[in-house]
Amino acid sequence: MINVEEWMDIQSMYRRGLSISEIARRVGRSRKTVRKYLSEPQKIPEYTRKIKRKSKLDPYKDFLLARMREGVFNGQKLFDEIKRQGYTGGITILRDWMKPFRDEEKQVAELRFETEPGRQAQADWASFGQIFHQGTWHPLSGFIMKLGYSRCHFLTFTISQDLEHLLESHVKAFEFFGGVPEEILYDNPKTVVIWRKGKEIKFHPRFIEFCAHYGFIPKPCWPGRAKTKGKVERGVGYVKGNFWPGISFESLEDLNEKALSWCRDIANKKISSETGEAPCERLKRENLKPINIVARYDTSYLAHLKTGKDCLVRYKGVWYSVPWQYARKRVLLRAPLDGKKIFIYQKMNLIAEHERCYIRYTKVINEEHVRGLIKKRRQRKEKENSIQFILPSGPGIGLERVAPEVEERPLIEYEKIAKMS
Repeated sequence: MINVEEWMDIQSMYRRGLSISEIARRVGRSRKTVRKYLSEPQKIPEYTRKIKRKSKLDPYKDFLLARMREGVFNGQKLFDEIKRQGYTGGITILRDWMKPFRDEEKQVAELRFETEPGRQAQADWASFGQIFHQGTWHPLSGFIMKLGYSRCHFLTFTISQDLEHLLESHVKAFEFFGGVPEEILYDNPKTVVIWRKGKEIKFHPRFIEFCAHYGFIPKPCWPGRAKTKGKVERGVGYVKGNFWPGISFESLEDLNEKALSWCRDIANKKISSETGEAPCERLKRENLKPINIVARYDTSYLAHLKTGKDCLVRYKGVWYSVPWQYARKRVLLRAPLDGKKIFIYQKMNLIAEHERCYIRYTKVINEEHVRGLIKKRRQRKEKENSIQFILPSGPGIGLERVAPEVEERPLIEYEKIAKMS
């Protein structure tokens, strides 16, 4: 059954000379249906009220409305709850019924949160494909930090989103801004939050150590409330829409130089539609904590390892030598993020330094480290060779030392002895 508007369209298009096939294509009906209404041009379709069928969802709508008033709009969660109460329908019916309520919830007005100078920054990661670096392909990630008061942007790119790169990106951001805010907002990544149960949070111990070093408070957002850090979320979109399209670079270092230039010359000089000022001008009034009052935090990879009896220690598939006196000892290996060298310590003393190698199963050996071991091995071998073996005289063995003579007897003699016994 078609409605009146469709009937009028069919009659109008037919009078303009369109074929039945073309009319059927335009109105989305079969040619048989079009032909039927053209054969009876005086018969106007009448509206008939549809009989509303009962839905399997009807008994649970009051419960669902109550849950949505509590802020629960997760369809899968509500589906699981009513299923435990006996609901036998599918989740698609539930989601279709919830859609108007979800749209209404999204349209609720919210008060924009404005921060005081120096109070807050927001940080987040974004993915940008892959990059060829240090002989292999890596995922390319962008770290964005945005100050709440000034809207000042910082952007840097890394080959990992692990803890060490997160800390290094923070340090670079503090150096770029010239100071540290009182608090920084995050999502809940494992590099920041190990686990969370409601308001109870366990932070990553090294990350908390880093926060204490620079004197700021980490503030993880409530799960599912990304709009809490809306400033940096918009910053991510700004980077992907303004900086990234059409960018060309030769290396990771070249890309980061261009990112800093973009922050200084474009992003932080553009007049903000929210404040009416350029972020670089408001940055002067941020009153951030000075960064030069503490030493730069060491963001290197740290690994506690044990050396082997061959004076080698293995790190990421590569063996590095240590002085032979430290064989079978516990050591600390430090690998800076620039990827150029590694340093090995034993009880806070630097005992070895090597150029970083990325070819697996390679042995990086300093000859000075094993020279004493070779000398010690040679002395042990000479000592073993100096031991004298004294044998009694007799023919048959060696040039100078001979074995004792043994009387030979025929086998019949042994048989006689056996019979006697």
